[in-house]
Amino acid sequence: MEFFEYADILTTQEEIRNKVAIDTLPFFCEEIDEVDAAEELGRVIYFRHWGRFHLRQEDIMGGVRFSVPDCPNALAWTVTTGYPPYPEKIVLHGTINRLAHDAEFIEATQALLATLKAGLEANFTSASSQGQAEPRPFQMPDLRNNL
Repeated sequence: MEFFEYADILTTQEEIRNKVAIDTLPFFCEEIDEVDAAEELGRVIYFRHWGRFHLRQEDIMGGVRFSVPDCPNALAWTVTTGYPPYPEKIVLHGTINRLAHDAEFIEATQALLATLKAGLEANFTSASSQGQAEPRPFQMPDLRNNL
């Protein structure tokens, strides 16, 4: 299953990488209660709905990806900019490895992304958001017609 939210923030992938990290997630997202020390699977994180899990972070094109390696649903989400469907916004994209799930889990996953969106819009201050956006050299050109 896939979940999307779009935060109305003009920024760069570098700024996302500098500001959105495991340690700052509780500041941006009220669904994440606390972050603790690292263990073998990753940083320990406490989700409001699900409890204690591990969380990993990696840089990707456009921003960052978070994954929960001990989640039975393989929950992961990305925080990116510069790519479709809205290159001028922050795109939040969540996935799980199921075609369907119970309503409670779906609502909790939607709440995770919705509160992250709200927290980013309320707390993500950006020089780019004041009309000083940098060029987006990391946008991938469509090379299909050049073959």
